[in-house]
Amino acid sequence: MRAYKFLALDAVGRFSEFRWPLPAGREPGVWVEADAELDVCRHGIHACRADQLLDWIDDELWEIELGGELVESDTMLVAQRGRLLRRVDAWDGEAAHEFADVCVWRARDHALRSLRRVGLTRSSERLVGAVELGELQAGAVSALERSDGAAAELSGLAADAVSLAQGRRPEMWDPAEPAILSEPLETPGAIAANLGFVVAHAAGREAVAATGSEAAYGGGLAAERQWQLGWLVERLGIRTDG
Repeated sequence: MRAYKFLALDAVGRFSEFRWPLPAGREPGVWVEADAELDVCRHGIHACRADQLLDWIDDELWEIELGGELVESDTMLVAQRGRLLRRVDAWDGEAAHEFADVCVWRARDHALRSLRRVGLTRSSERLVGAVELGELQAGAVSALERSDGAAAELSGLAADAVSLAQGRRPEMWDPAEPAILSEPLETPGAIAANLGFVVAHAAGREAVAATGSEAAYGGGLAAERQWQLGWLVERLGIRTDG
């Protein structure tokens, strides 16, 4: 079975710290065998289907061949053995930055809807007029200071998103914090993964604000994740229908 596997730089497993044998030319990497009974998140060769990619974003994406016993769940595949086939070159630092960037502006849009709902049009106009991340963050912080409730929460998340996109901690939009670090705190893949999750949470909170029901959170989050997946697979030229 062919599937996908995200890895940290140099084909290293993010959690296992295992360095995967690389393909040589057209030859796949050597098989890696599980040394214990399959157990999701504990033992086995972990991979994912195309429609599960968002949960595992990292710096490198590989096609992997799985063999032997296979366990499938809603979020992952776990197999008895696996070998790397080829790297998906379309996923690189540039693509990760693009994904992070579109997520930031999605966070802005969720904040806009919440601000307009409570009549904060001046704050909305400032966010609409932003064309650079610095302008977006300044507008989001200003909206946060002028609002409360969901509008403040969503504005704060938009400001957080800008910091995350720049490899900084979320709270670093606070004027008391340094504006820029000399080195990002995260790699491009980690930044992309963080942004996707934070903006999906923002979408869930906006759904709650729009409906007045906490029950709407899951649907809002799922809709945002579906949008993100659509963007990702289109950018990478991957099909999700098998």
